[in-house]
Parts: sequence; structure tokens; C-alpha cells
Amino acid sequence: MEIENSVNDFASWIGEIIRCQVEETDDSFIYGMRSSMAEEAQLTLSKEKLANEISKLEGFTPVSETVISTDKSYEILVREEGPYFRFSPRNRDEDTILEIEDTENNLTYSLGRPSNQFILFLIKNAVAYGEPRALSRNFMTSSTMRRAIEEQPCVLDYLKKFVAGRMTLKVSSNTRKSSNEFDKFSSAFLFNITYNTDSALVQQRDFDELLRTGRITRNRRSNIDEIDPPRRTYVPDLIHHYQLAVGTENPMLEYISYYHIAEHFFESVFNEALVDKVRNKITHPDFSYKRKKDISSLIKDIGKSIKMRDESMTFNEQEGLRLTLQKHLDINELIQKLNEYDSGLVEYYKLESVGFSGAGTVHLEGEDEELIYKHLAARIYKNRNSIVHSKESEKAKYTPFRDDKNLVKEVPLLRFISEKIIFETSSVA
Repeated sequence: MEIENSVNDFASWIGEIIRCQVEETDDSFIYGMRSSMAEEAQLTLSKEKLANEISKLEGFTPVSETVISTDKSYEILVREEGPYFRFSPRNRDEDTILEIEDTENNLTYSLGRPSNQFILFLIKNAVAYGEPRALSRNFMTSSTMRRAIEEQPCVLDYLKKFVAGRMTLKVSSNTRKSSNEFDKFSSAFLFNITYNTDSALVQQRDFDELLRTGRITRNRRSNIDEIDPPRRTYVPDLIHHYQLAVGTENPMLEYISYYHIAEHFFESVFNEALVDKVRNKITHPDFSYKRKKDISSLIKDIGKSIKMRDESMTFNEQEGLRLTLQKHLDINELIQKLNEYDSGLVEYYKLESVGFSGAGTVHLEGEDEELIYKHLAARIYKNRNSIVHSKESEKAKYTPFRDDKNLVKEVPLLRFISEKIIFETSSVA
């Protein structure tokens, strides 16, 4: 792995993540705590140690944004999903939660805090996104900080504790293996844990997932002291779907929950549009109820819009989505929200289709607004279908975790759309 950044660069980024002021001496970096309860305490990191750790990282290959490997080792970022968090170091001085040897395949599996190399790898990637502080724990008590300082750990050890919710699975081998072989063994190990403990440990494949919360909160009132009482009331069903979406780290569940918010209005918006269409048709001066061809044309138009299935009427859901977007969404406002969240997303939607669903591009800044709504509805609807329908014969289908890297970029688009729909259908309290 090629690393162009200097020792001083990494030292500065570490200080930003653990929220310390950094001073440099001839042979060390001194980190002073900003907390009032620990303001006189300091942590140190020798330049030689940091340089050695960076040098070791250069010996790894970045398989992805969350995986590094050599021909005899493999380390991946994992997260625990579910109501209970069973996998965390029981002793604050221990990095390893679980270690298992496989004598038949000459492998060792180790679950726990990241290695020093992996921590530096995460920092390097976070800097590439321009958001190193997104790795830091949202809150660490002064007593926790003081205890860690009194133990006088290496700053890198302290960093592992400060970086919240980050676990890795390390797989080491006595013989050389490819990254694909390591991937198969690591996936199998995570399945065994999930099957036997009823607690899901999954690979965190996309680095962008780690940054989502920080990107949202930086533009909103994350400080609870600044929150105002509500001035509006909202449709309860929409709030429930929205809370489910925000409360999960699973992008598939998040996407579907936001989709349900728009879906709530498909039928009413579609029927309203159909009524307007029929009204305009029969009140047009060219229409006459006495002419058979005019009545037949009207019936044909209605038949194109609705179909009978099991004695009930059905309609085109993608058209319902397009009409819902057209009624409630302001494209310019959506562009502004997306740019505030990630300045590259609007261009991404313009240039990149969605691999797992085959959904096409959307030029949100285009001049033809009708075409924008049409393409936007098509992209969202095709993504939804590929998530919901997972037949083996389906070419366009979503595979959990493997396709999260692509799906996670679609979530902000649907989140801002669903929020706009919630606001537009609310009432003044």
C-alpha cells in the first residue's frame, strides 16, 4: 500500500479524532486533553513507533475501503446488528473478544478491537473523504478519559477505545492465501457466530456507511438543548416508517422504510390524477358523450392506467411514485439538501447507474423537469424491486451486504424525498 502522508500528518489527524491538542518534541508527539477534568493530563506517542506502524501498513494491500490483507493475514471491519450488543471487550485492557484456531485449515480467527495498522488505514480513508472526526466516539465521559490517561497507554491504544463501535475480524494463516480465499473463510466464520449466538455480526463493506450520521447531524440540531417544540403534526404511519429507517444501520431496511413513506400516497395521488384526466377529457369541447368513438377512447385511456386483478383494481406503482414526487417534491430544494450532505452525489446520480438493479441515471440539474421526475421515479422504483424480489433467476437483484456499497449512496436521495413528503403532508399544530 502506497502512503504519501507523513508521520506528522497522521499525528495531527489522531489529535483531531481524539479531540486533543498536539505538541511536537524532538522524538514524540504530546496530546493534551481539552476536557476540564483532565486538562493537565497528557498522552504521548513516539515518532519512532508511529513511523514503524505506518511502515507496517505499507506492507498491506487495501482489498476495499474496509479490508486490508497480506498473503497470510486478512482484517475486515465488522458491525453487530440487533437489540443486544454481546460482542465488546469485557476488560478495558484487552483488545481480543474471541480467538479460535482452525487446525485443519491452519487458520486463526480473532475478533476484537482493530490492529494499529487497521486504525491508521481507517484514518487514511476518512481523510480522503475529508471527515476524519467521523471516526470518533460521539461522547466520552471525563472519568473514562481520566482513567485511560492514568493507565498511560500508547496513544494508539487509547485511540482504539475512542473510536466507537469499531470491531474487526482478523484471519491469519500459516500458508499463503488469496484475498478471495480469506473472504470465504471470514464470511463462514461470521455466519457461524450469527447462527450459534443469534446475534448478527456482519462485514461493514462500505466506508461511506461510517460517515452518514456525522454528515446528517452537522446540518441539523444535534444538540438537544437547541431543539424547539413541534409547530406541526404529522401522519403517524409516516413517522413510524421514518423512525424505523433512522434507527437502523442496515441500508436495505433503511431504503425500504423511506420508500414506504412515499408509497403511502401512491393510490390517492394516482386516483386524483386519473379523476383530473377523465374530467379534462369529458369537458373538452372535442368530446361528445353521444359519439361512440369518444366514449371508446375514454375507456381505452382508463384501461391503460388501471387493470383488474382478483376482482380488484391495480395501478402502475412507478407512475404512482412519479405523480407523488411531482406533487410533493421541489427538485431545487432536493439538490440543495444533497449538496449539503455530500457535494458529489448530484454528479454521481447523473453519471452512475445502479449496478445491482440496473436503474438508470438521473440528471437532477437538467432543464426538462418532467424528464427528471420520470427518471427519478424509475431509479427509485427499480432499486426497490431489486431489494424486494430476490429470485435466483432475477438478473437485477440486491444481495445483502455485497451490494451495500452501491445502495448506501441511494439512501440519502430517498431520505430527503421522504422527509419532504412528511413535511408537505403535515398540518399546523
